Amino acid sequence: MKLAFALMLAAAPIGPALAQDAAETARNDKLGQAVRLIQGGQPQQAIDLLNPLIVEYQGLYRGEKQKLCQVEDYETAAYAGLPGGKDAMLVDGGWCIALWGKGFAMIDLNQLDGAILFLERAVTMAPLHPHYLSELGYAYQAQKQWQRSYDLYARAADAAKRESGERQKKSLRRAWFGMAYDQIELGRLDEAEVLFRKCLELTPDDQKVKDELQYISEQRAKKKAS
Repeated sequence: MKLAFALMLAAAPIGPALAQDAAETARNDKLGQAVRLIQGGQPQQAIDLLNPLIVEYQGLYRGEKQKLCQVEDYETAAYAGLPGGKDAMLVDGGWCIALWGKGFAMIDLNQLDGAILFLERAVTMAPLHPHYLSELGYAYQAQKQWQRSYDLYARAADAAKRESGERQKKSLRRAWFGMAYDQIELGRLDEAEVLFRKCLELTPDDQKVKDELQYISEQRAKKKAS
């Protein structure tokens, strides 16, 4: 299941023609409900819905074999180039969406340690998906683990090369902004500025980026004055 398709669940129910059987339809419906709950500011209710769904996915795909989510076709095709990717078991992308959804909801509840556990699982099973990589980068950023956050955002930026159009633009902006923020915290103002200016090339009217560039200028002025 593709992420974009999962987000569509928030707007419309999935008909039986799009599901292989009634059980798959039920899982898709629950994913849609969870997305709506998250969007509606009800993270705990979303978690309560996602917990049994995650257990159900685990039951569908048993065994010790490496598992990779089918999120996007171009990502799935690239799995063959990853260590063990050719022999991995391909599983429903809904499993990764459920893991990401729980992690996202736990961030909303300020349960960062728990959120990271589920986002790490999503990234392990969908290692080329920019959205999951950036979400995990954000979680580590919230814990002030700047270098670990930076590394994940950098992976997200690299993974976004497989995307196109507006989707790629959004993925790159988020990844570059996250990388730049981490660089500031690591004391690397020059590197941060380069990344923020790359963001402005994508979104010239981005006030949040402009504010960060102003902050960099102020920090440099303080250093010169001291």
